[in-house]
Amino acid sequence: MFVSFKLPFARRCKTTAAVFAVLGLLSSPISVQARLSSEPALAAPTENVQTPSINAEQVLFLGPLPAFSSEQLALTGKAKAQRQQLLRLLEKQPLPVAGRQVSVFEQQLSWQLLSLQEAAAAGPGLWFVQFSHPAYLKAKLALSGVQAPEIFLNLQSQPNNSELKLATGWQQLLIFSDGEKAGEALQLSLTPSNQVPVQFQLAAKEPVNNRLLTNAETISQLAVSDNGQWLLVSFSGRSDVSDMQLQRTELRDLSKNTVVHTFSQQNLGRAAFSPDNQWLSYQANNTLWLQNLNSGEVHPLLENQSGLGTYSWAADSKSLFIQWTQADTSLKDTKAKLYRSLEDRWRNNRDISRIFQLDIQSGLVRALTTDKASSFLADVRQDGRALLFTQRRNDRSTPPHASTALFELDLSSLTARELGVYQHFGQIEYYQQGYLIVGGPNFANGAGINLPAGDDIANDYDGQLYFMDATSLEVTALSKAFDPSISSIALNNRQQVVAQVSEGDRTLLYSVDIERQRYTKLPFNLDVVERFSLANDRNNTVVALGTGVLTPQQLEKVQIGQRRASTLHSSQALYQHIQLGEVHDFIVTNPQGDNIDGRYYLPPDFDANKKYPAIVYYYGGTTTVNRQFTGRYPFHHWAANGYIVYVVQPRGTIGYGQRFSALHVNAWGKYTADDIIYATEQFVARHPFVDGKRLGNIGASYGGFMTMYLATQTDMFAASISHAGISALSSYWGQGWWGFLYSGVASRGSFPWNNQELYVGQSPLYMADKITTPLLLITGDSDVNVPAGESQQMYTALKLLGRDVALVEIPGEDHHIIDREKRYVWWDHLLAFFDKHLKDETDWWQQLSQE
Repeated sequence: MFVSFKLPFARRCKTTAAVFAVLGLLSSPISVQARLSSEPALAAPTENVQTPSINAEQVLFLGPLPAFSSEQLALTGKAKAQRQQLLRLLEKQPLPVAGRQVSVFEQQLSWQLLSLQEAAAAGPGLWFVQFSHPAYLKAKLALSGVQAPEIFLNLQSQPNNSELKLATGWQQLLIFSDGEKAGEALQLSLTPSNQVPVQFQLAAKEPVNNRLLTNAETISQLAVSDNGQWLLVSFSGRSDVSDMQLQRTELRDLSKNTVVHTFSQQNLGRAAFSPDNQWLSYQANNTLWLQNLNSGEVHPLLENQSGLGTYSWAADSKSLFIQWTQADTSLKDTKAKLYRSLEDRWRNNRDISRIFQLDIQSGLVRALTTDKASSFLADVRQDGRALLFTQRRNDRSTPPHASTALFELDLSSLTARELGVYQHFGQIEYYQQGYLIVGGPNFANGAGINLPAGDDIANDYDGQLYFMDATSLEVTALSKAFDPSISSIALNNRQQVVAQVSEGDRTLLYSVDIERQRYTKLPFNLDVVERFSLANDRNNTVVALGTGVLTPQQLEKVQIGQRRASTLHSSQALYQHIQLGEVHDFIVTNPQGDNIDGRYYLPPDFDANKKYPAIVYYYGGTTTVNRQFTGRYPFHHWAANGYIVYVVQPRGTIGYGQRFSALHVNAWGKYTADDIIYATEQFVARHPFVDGKRLGNIGASYGGFMTMYLATQTDMFAASISHAGISALSSYWGQGWWGFLYSGVASRGSFPWNNQELYVGQSPLYMADKITTPLLLITGDSDVNVPAGESQQMYTALKLLGRDVALVEIPGEDHHIIDREKRYVWWDHLLAFFDKHLKDETDWWQQLSQE
C-alpha cells in the first residue's frame, strides 16, 4: 500500500516563589474546516519570487498499457472507473521500485526506471515519481510534451499547470500518459513560489504520513470462542481512490489461523460466541443476529430494535441477557428543561436501561429489572442461576459525589439482593465463593490504600483488585503490593484470571493467582494491549491486540504458561515502505529522588551533528502517555517533519505505585510542572542535537491545562499549544459534564468555597498576565468534557493583555477530533504553529490564518 502526503538553558522559571502544580496532514491542499481567531495577519510572505524550476529527470514506468490510452478508454464510457481500478490495485501495494512486477490479465508488467524521454517514447503507460520538500510548499506543477496526461497527486486527481499548496513531507505523482507529443518540449517540473527547496526522487522508503496513519487497515474487534477453536476479527480501513471505508469480518480457525468465512463489508457489532460453541451472535443495523457455526445459517433474533446494548450468553447457551435502553422523550417538545440532578446536563441521562433475557428457541423476551433507575449487567454466574448488575446512585455528601449499588439477581425467583453501595467502583465478576472487584484504593472504606502514614490522599484512578466473600461481604485487598494499576480483569470457567494493567507507559496483561496474590506477566510482544479475549480451553488461551512504540498493530496468541507469543496477524506489511526514526527511553531522577520516565522520537534522517527543534508532550492527568504506535497525537509524523519529540511522564500518574500517583490529588500543576521543566532541562543538557532555544510544548485536556499553567511558570518554551485545556478550575468543575466527578478525585475534599488557594491559585486564567510565550488554543466547539469556554476565556485575557495568542475551534467536534478530514486540519494547525515559531517558517500558518 502506498499513500503519501505527506538562552543557555538556564532560562527557566519566571518566579521562584511560584507554586508549581500538576494536572492530569498530511498534506493535501489546505481546506478550511476550522475557525481561527488570531493576532492580525502577518505581512504576506514574498510572492512570485520564484526559485528556478525543478525538473524530473527519471520516472518509474509501468507499461506499455494500450488498453489505458485515453483514446481507447473514451470508447468504453468507463474511462474513470478503469483507471480508478488500476490506482486501487497500486494503492494496496508497496511503493513502486524498479523491477517490481504488477500482474495484469495474466501478463507480468515490471516497473522500469526510465528517463522522461524513454518513458514518453514507450507509449501509453503509467509514470511514478516522488518529490520532497522540508517546509510548506507553494509551487506550480507542470507537465508538457506528452499526449493526454492525467495527473494524480497522492492518488487524487490534479489538474496540469496547477498551483500546489502542500504541507511539509513527501508527495507522490502517478501520471497516465498516451506517449510523447510531437512539437512540444518534454518536461515535468515544479516551480516553487515561496523559495522552498524541492527535490524529485525515487525511493523505496519515505517518512510516515498522516493519511497512512488514518487509512491503514486496523482490527477493531476480536472475540474468541469458549473452546478456543474460533476467532472472530473485524477489520476497518479506507481507500482514498475509492473514497470509501473498507470493512470486513473474518471467522478463523484459531488452531490453524485460517479463514473459514468472511463477512464482506461488515464490521459486526458486539460479536460473541455461545458457551457450547454452536452459535455466533452479533449486532448490525439495530438487529441482533444469530449464526449457526455448523450449518452457516443466519437468522435475526431481535429485528430493527433501537437501544440494544451489551449482552452476555447464558451458561447453557439457550438464552441471552441483554442490556436494552428505553429512550426518554419527555423533553422532545418542551420549551424549558428543569434540571432534576447534576447529571441532567448529560446527553441521554434520562434514558432508562434495563436487563432482559432473550430465549433463543422462541425469540421471546422477559424483563429482569423494571426499576425506574437504570440497571447495568455486570456478569452471569457460571451455573446460570444468578447474575450481577449495578445501579448508579447519586451521593452528594462525599467525593467523588457518586456511588454504585451492587446487586445479585436470582434468576428463578427474580429477587435481587443488594450487596452494598460503594464509591470508587469499577468492575465486578463472579469468582469461586464470592466476587472479584476492580476499584480505587478508597474502595470499601480504603481497603486498598498503600501509602505511608500521614501521606497524601490516594488517587482512585490507580485501580486495585479485591475479593468479596459472597456470604459475609467482607472485602480483601489483593494488589496492595502490586505497583501497576489494574484497569480490568477477565475470567474463564476454569477460574483463570487475567488482568489488564498500566505499568509505566505500557499496557500489559498479567495472569493472576488469587490465592497467592501472585502476578505473572504474559509474554506478549506488545507495548500497549488494546483488546484481549480469554478462552475456556484447557490451555487458557489468550488472544491480544495491540501495538508497540515502533510496531504497528499486531494480533497475538498466548497459552498461559507458555514463554512466547505467536503472531496471528501483523500490520507491518502496510508500513514496509515507511522509514521510521529511532525511539529511545530517557529517564531522569528529579531533585526529590523520583525517577521521571520518558522517551524521545528522532527524525528518520537524523543527523547527530545537527541542531533540531523539539516538541515536549505530556498529559499529567493521572495516566501516562502510552507507547502506542499512533494515536490522536502522531509523534512519528512530527518527527518526520524535522522535530525531536520528547514525551515525559511527570509525578501524579498511575502505573508507578500509589505514592507516585497520590501526588495527583489536590495538586493541579504542583509536582507535574516541576517535573516537566526539570526533565526538559536535563533532556536538552544531555542531548546536544536538541536546540534549547527552539522548544515547543503541547498537551491535551489536563495536558492542555498544563500547557497554560507552564506558560505562567516558565519562559523556556518558544511556542506552546493547549488542546481542550482547562483555564479556570472552578468553571471546569461546574460546567464540564464530568467536571465535578473528576474533581471529586483530583480535588478530593476541595471546593471553590473552602480552598480558594487551589481553585484560584492554580488556575492559569488568574495568572494570565505572566504569560509571554506565543500560545495556540485549540478546541472542538462542541466539547462537553472541557467546554470551549475554557479556551475562549484564556484567549480573551491574552488578547486584552496584548499577547501573542491564537484560538482555533473545530466545528461540530467534541473532546476528541473524530471526523477524518477535520482531524487533518487540526493536525495541520498544530504543525504549522510550531513551524512558524520553532523553524521561522511562516507560510503554512499564514495560509491557514488567511483562509
